[in-house]
Amino acid sequence: MKKTILFAASCLLISWVSAQEKNEVIGTTQLSDYDYYASVNSLEKVKDKDAGVLRKLAVGYDMIGNYPNAEACYATLCKRQDRIPNDHLEYARSLMKSQKYKEAEAQLKIYSQLNPKDSEMDRFELLNESLEKYSAQAATIKVQNAPFNTEQADFGPVIYNGKLLFTSSRRKSEAVNRTWLGNHLSFLDLYVADINPSNNDVTNIQPIPSKKVNKKYHEGPVAFSPDGKQAYITRNNYGDKSIDGTRHFALYVSNLVGGTWSEPEPVVFNSNDYSVGHATFSPDGKTLFFASDMPGGKGGVDIYRSRWQDGNWSIPENMASINTSSNEMFPFLHESGVFFFCSEGYPGYGGLDVFIGQYKDDDFRQLRNVGAPFNSSGDDFSVWMNKDGLTGMISSNRAGGKGNDDLYTFSMEKPFAFARNIHVLAKDEKGNKLPGVLIKVKDTSGKELTTLTTDANAEAIYESSEIGVFNFDGMKKDYFESQGRAVLTDDSPESLNTELVLEKDPGFMLLVQVLDKKSSTVLDSVKVTLINNMTGKEEGVFYTNKDGQIKRPIYDKKLNDRVSYNIRLEKKGYLPKGTTYNKELTVPGVYDVAKDLSLKLEKMEVGTDLAKAIDLKPIYFDLAKYDIRPDAAVELDKIVAIMNEFPTMVIELGSHTDCRGTALKNLELSQKRADASANYIKSKIKDPYRIAGKGYGETKILNGCSCEGPKKQPKYTEAQHSVNRRTEFLVVKI
Repeated sequence: MKKTILFAASCLLISWVSAQEKNEVIGTTQLSDYDYYASVNSLEKVKDKDAGVLRKLAVGYDMIGNYPNAEACYATLCKRQDRIPNDHLEYARSLMKSQKYKEAEAQLKIYSQLNPKDSEMDRFELLNESLEKYSAQAATIKVQNAPFNTEQADFGPVIYNGKLLFTSSRRKSEAVNRTWLGNHLSFLDLYVADINPSNNDVTNIQPIPSKKVNKKYHEGPVAFSPDGKQAYITRNNYGDKSIDGTRHFALYVSNLVGGTWSEPEPVVFNSNDYSVGHATFSPDGKTLFFASDMPGGKGGVDIYRSRWQDGNWSIPENMASINTSSNEMFPFLHESGVFFFCSEGYPGYGGLDVFIGQYKDDDFRQLRNVGAPFNSSGDDFSVWMNKDGLTGMISSNRAGGKGNDDLYTFSMEKPFAFARNIHVLAKDEKGNKLPGVLIKVKDTSGKELTTLTTDANAEAIYESSEIGVFNFDGMKKDYFESQGRAVLTDDSPESLNTELVLEKDPGFMLLVQVLDKKSSTVLDSVKVTLINNMTGKEEGVFYTNKDGQIKRPIYDKKLNDRVSYNIRLEKKGYLPKGTTYNKELTVPGVYDVAKDLSLKLEKMEVGTDLAKAIDLKPIYFDLAKYDIRPDAAVELDKIVAIMNEFPTMVIELGSHTDCRGTALKNLELSQKRADASANYIKSKIKDPYRIAGKGYGETKILNGCSCEGPKKQPKYTEAQHSVNRRTEFLVVKI
């Protein structure tokens, strides 16, 4: 019903030809007077329907909701030699109402070819590309027909002071109901009802009990200022008619004074010559948005803005960034900055569709169709949303409703979000820009979200309306892969930057692949710190990929040169590990560290011996002594670092001797050495109770060496004895 409610005259294509036959003259006049049913009846009787009659008849059918016949008229028009480009545009819109989207797309292409200078088509195509993307959220949105709808028109919801107000043409209780020629329904009035916020149950529906509203003609919808002290009502203009006899719509304001609403007064920019209506406010109440077909717009009905200045509203400003040559109306600005409006000038599902944009810095950004199930092949319009940004109401004449326009409640799992752009710049190690870099965008689980390619300026843009961590893997022939990362939060700006530095392959490459010690499976996201022992400088911190690898170029080296790296490996839940890699570069190619050194990390578990897990060097003591030597302190500090990294870890430090000497003396000496080692560690960690020393003497010989008793073997080698002299650091609790 929306076209018959407001601004009906703006969409008529009326021309006057001197030689029209009688039925065409009558039908044209009736169309101009909004008597659509009568107009259709008259125009149908015209025998030889030219293009002008077909256009008027199509408009008439459309206005009374006979979309199949309107579609048939446009189909006939588009086959005629005297068709105009706009016929294809209107035919496309008519096809959309019947959900014939492929056929509609074909008509839009024809329109674009016939009218290549229409700049709106670029925006149309851009929005069309995003339509499928944002419709994917349909599963998270529920839209339900409100049970209190009637067969008449019900639309324009707003909740004020816990009451639901809406506009309706439902029949009143009085015997006489005045109807409007446009749709043969009762004139619109404002209604009020009780609403239960917990379940949206609506009761006690009645016309607003005031003689100041619901007068002779149309009333509604209504919008309230943020402070609740003003009501802006859309109603027929009760002043003079326009020159052609039309009684347009206007905005009237009523003020709440002392608990009583004043008589509605017209706002300053009303006119007898055009319509004004559908008000909504900025959160601070200083900006008023509304719809109007006033002269000077982009065509049809446009959305305008006026600011409160010096005690009155300023001259209206056309919001050109969202308006089209067709109709935009029913604006609603939510306090979160989400701006709703309905349009039939953008790609959609048919009829009026609901669109949103981000209203920020006095302009609209990131316009998009909100998708299904908000929108349908019918007219979808007049949104109102609660403060939570998740629930509200929408109006629609979609199939399956009670009759004409109906009110629908909606709920969403998450609020509307607008995309932020992550700008990725690719460079080589010297800072030169690298175009043609393939970038794989992944989430934290490693799932590939999309692929990008840097342009001639070495840039690529990833757009996301989701928050989270995004990884960018860049690759290019003859270059080593590079990784970048960006984090989007609710507070992130609209644009972020990240860089990928891809290093040229010099002919030598270092490969580090990390495995799980127990399962030998690859470990991703391992932190790898490389220190070049030749220069003493850290070459960087890197993270293994899904194959457990990092690959790094080896620069400034020629055949038979040597390299030396300290490599430290760290991953949450695993014991850190450090090792030194020395190698002579005898041939060009990849040097796999794992072929010469163990790069396996041991998972932190109860029973783990840290000495073995991190390849701890033996803890040496002077003969018959238990003082901590400097070389022993270096190794014990490695245990200190692990215990500080795992603040709840509990360790038993076990000291063992070989079999030489008496068993009693060995037990006493091992206990003293265990205590000395444990005390050293205790002095450097929090909660020193977490480590205790225990001397085992020669009670846990590993290789059967025995210096006493029946198994005595005096010829054991020093190497055999050294196996038994050891210090263990067993994890007893994590």
